Amino acid sequence: MASFDLIVVGAGPGGYVAAIRGAQLGLNTAVVEKDPAGLGGTCLRRGCIPAKTWLETAHRYEQMASLKEYGIAGVDTTNMKPDLATLVARKNKIVLKNGKGVEFLMKKNKVTVLKGVGKLLGGGKVEVEGEVHEAKKIILATGSVPRELPGLESDGKRVLNSDHLLDIQDVPQHLVILGAGAIGVEFASVFSRLGSKITLVEMMDTLIPLEDADLGVELAKIFARTYKMDCRVKTKIASIERQEDKVVCHLEGEKPGIVEGSHLLVAVGRTPLTSGVGLEATKAVVDRGCVVVDEFMQTGEPDLYAIGDIVRTPWLAHVASDEGIVAAEHAAKSLGKDVHPHPVNYDRIPSCTYCDPEVGCVGMTEAQAKAKGKDVITGAFPFMPLAKANIVGEPHGFLKIVADKQYGEILGIHIIGPKATELIASSVALLGGEYTVEELIHTMYPHPTLNEAFPEAARAVYGRALNM
Repeated sequence: MASFDLIVVGAGPGGYVAAIRGAQLGLNTAVVEKDPAGLGGTCLRRGCIPAKTWLETAHRYEQMASLKEYGIAGVDTTNMKPDLATLVARKNKIVLKNGKGVEFLMKKNKVTVLKGVGKLLGGGKVEVEGEVHEAKKIILATGSVPRELPGLESDGKRVLNSDHLLDIQDVPQHLVILGAGAIGVEFASVFSRLGSKITLVEMMDTLIPLEDADLGVELAKIFARTYKMDCRVKTKIASIERQEDKVVCHLEGEKPGIVEGSHLLVAVGRTPLTSGVGLEATKAVVDRGCVVVDEFMQTGEPDLYAIGDIVRTPWLAHVASDEGIVAAEHAAKSLGKDVHPHPVNYDRIPSCTYCDPEVGCVGMTEAQAKAKGKDVITGAFPFMPLAKANIVGEPHGFLKIVADKQYGEILGIHIIGPKATELIASSVALLGGEYTVEELIHTMYPHPTLNEAFPEAARAVYGRALNM
């Protein structure tokens, strides 16, 4: 039996960051990982990183078709076609490289890696492949898996989940996608550009339903106009028929009917991995699949923390990483280390969707602000008038500001358009009361840049936009 100050169960972006932070603070730390492929978790192995690799290829593929427009002659693009085998190989190479990087960080910080399935035994004990280890503190970071729906279970052939699609070797002729959240719209964006016909089905009122409604409406317009997608909101798949060469989908709702696709992607979210990890042997409380924690990620079990996709906070890699730091620092402080943990501020978490056009958001949506009783005023500015948007060939979408009418406090910023996922990063600093709409109006941004949309959207809040 080995003894540690801290054992982290799960080596995703929450777990490995927690392990590194614990080790930096002088804790004898171990991390447990069951994936035989290595460290990194869903984000690296089957999520964020592989999906963005596919998106980059699709983006470049689309750009190649317009080379002549950009003054690049002599290149024959008429016979151009996607090579998915090479794409998958490149994806695997990137994953491998980043996985090796995580392994290096473990060695650099002297974190012990325990390979195998970790199970809590209670009383500060963790079993890994039949061997029991003790720890003064434990952080549970077991992550999540694609959610399955009764009757629509994935088979890896005609009915797919996101894991399957990342390794597909042929472009689907007609991809039906159930779920227009981040996963659904990103894969819709990928395969529409690579040549697939896309039918996108969403039960909620708009695409990307977790974001501001105006962005979902705009995204649907662009998808339909630019990529000829069939977007059906307020609609669900009631049942399917699996056939040898196709899947027949029976739709109910606002846009009902029968849709025959070559493949069906079920992208209706993920399920936390809290069963089978030994939580029943502890005093931790599980509510609807998620572990209940306090502001320092502590569970009801003394010395047990939980972070990432197994707690009811935004399921984003950067959120899990910050939660891992909070948990590790709190654990270290209780063991006598001189550290001062700060709880995560969940009101200022940026979210990114890497479809085309990109979507980036931070803060409250207009509906959320109104639901909290705020007297709301909004302003939006389109990217079309901006020189830089036209230069990069993406003059679509807009930047929207949600603000408090009385004080001008910026409550939320929501972007759909070119480089939205990069633009939203600087937006985080504009929230929290430190900045007002009037101050943003008087902030100078360089020309020509996409950032010029910020002061223009701020002026639009008060009807004073200059570039219209």
